[in-house]
Amino acid sequence: MKNKYVWNVMIWRAMGDEEFRVFPKKPDFATIYPLINCDMIEFHKGYHEDHGTFEMHCDEESKLKASFAKNNRATKAWLKYLERTGRVSIPGDFIAGDVAIVKKVQEPYEKQKEVRSVA
Repeated sequence: MKNKYVWNVMIWRAMGDEEFRVFPKKPDFATIYPLINCDMIEFHKGYHEDHGTFEMHCDEESKLKASFAKNNRATKAWLKYLERTGRVSIPGDFIAGDVAIVKKVQEPYEKQKEVRSVA
C-alpha cells in the first residue's frame, strides 16, 4: 500500500493561542495568507524541543501594522534556533504577528479489512 501524506499547519497566534489544521496537499501562499492575516510572507527558522528545526511563515509587514503584537512563542523558537546555529540578531528584535508552521507528515495507517471468499 502506498504511503499517504498530509500537511499539518500549526498557527501560533500572537496572543498565545494555537490552531491546528490538516490539508491533503501542500498549502500554497494564497492558503496561508488568510490564516495569519497577511499579504506578504517572510520565512524565519525556529527550534522547539518537540518539533526540532522548522520554518515559520511570518507576516513580513507585521511590525509596520498598527495592531502588531509580539509573538512570544515564535520569538522564543527563533532565538533558540539562532543560539543553536551560532547566529545573532539585533538586540531586542522579535517576531511579531501570527505565524504558520507547515509540516509534511505521514497519514496514519488504517488497516483495511481482509476480504475472503467463502467459495
